[in-house]
Amino acid sequence: MYEYEYKAEHRKGDRGVQNMNRGNVFGINGKIETECLTVVGAQYAPIGAMNMEDVDRNTETLLSFMDRASGGFPGFDLFVAPEACIQGFPQFGWENALLTMDSPQIKKFQKKCAELEVYGVFDFLLRVDEQNNYTNTAIVINDKGEIIHRYDKMNPWIPFEGSIPGRSCTVCDGPKGAKFGIIICADGDYPEMWREAAVQGANVIIRPTHYMDPWQNAWEITNKSGAYFNQVYVVAVNCSGTAENENFSCFGRSMILGPDGNVICEGANGAPSMIKADLYPGIIDAMRSQAVHSAPMYSYAHRGASSHPYAGKGLDTSDYTAYKRGDNDGTV
Repeated sequence: MYEYEYKAEHRKGDRGVQNMNRGNVFGINGKIETECLTVVGAQYAPIGAMNMEDVDRNTETLLSFMDRASGGFPGFDLFVAPEACIQGFPQFGWENALLTMDSPQIKKFQKKCAELEVYGVFDFLLRVDEQNNYTNTAIVINDKGEIIHRYDKMNPWIPFEGSIPGRSCTVCDGPKGAKFGIIICADGDYPEMWREAAVQGANVIIRPTHYMDPWQNAWEITNKSGAYFNQVYVVAVNCSGTAENENFSCFGRSMILGPDGNVICEGANGAPSMIKADLYPGIIDAMRSQAVHSAPMYSYAHRGASSHPYAGKGLDTSDYTAYKRGDNDGTV
């Protein structure tokens, strides 16, 4: 049984407990002013690039999706492409298609973002050295064509993917009050990746992927749980179709989800398509600051806030031991 000494501050806290938003189910107290963030994602099957000619073909395909998004959804704010969006994952010859941050193909996307006045998230395989070591890297380009953020995939897909893992999951500012956290494909199979981005302040988590058959169930579960457990919008954009020079069949089904884990929109199964949704980042920030029903991010930072001793504030320290590792031997 938990015991505590009922001190004066606890008596004062009675009022705090009573004034908590205890009866509010999903509601948010007070007036919220938030802008609308319009997001477009494009799913397709990039050629498994074995040379720069293949990379260029993929580049032109993706640039055409951006132009179509501008025509179909005028005034949109953010364009999201899938993982390895202009390189794919060929079994052989991939080393001939590695890029650098100075590659002309990346500069074309910078130019297109500035031309359309939109933000963009693109994922590339970037050469690290002459031994063909590489990172799986997502970048954020702003509406002026500037690269403002880089994220290196922290959890490459073992045993297939040989990229060098990143070491941190940081967040960057986007338009309309958005704070972008990025996780890439297999990153989303680890609950702590979603939570890391959310704790860093992300109200929109973007997940470029190359998710393939037969893992459609895992795709749906991880996206929905990531959104719900972390009270966050999720923009998960997958490849779609069986690509030239690849052994995998990606199923598409790109999806945008709300903070309740429900799917707002979903792309076609196995075919190229675009998805679009209007998001309201300010709502996420407000939800996380209040004790409303089904608010796991608030509860995570205020454990036991409804109890008298903690007077609506709760515990802000972590007593969890799940992430304490062994001596680098793979045990936990």
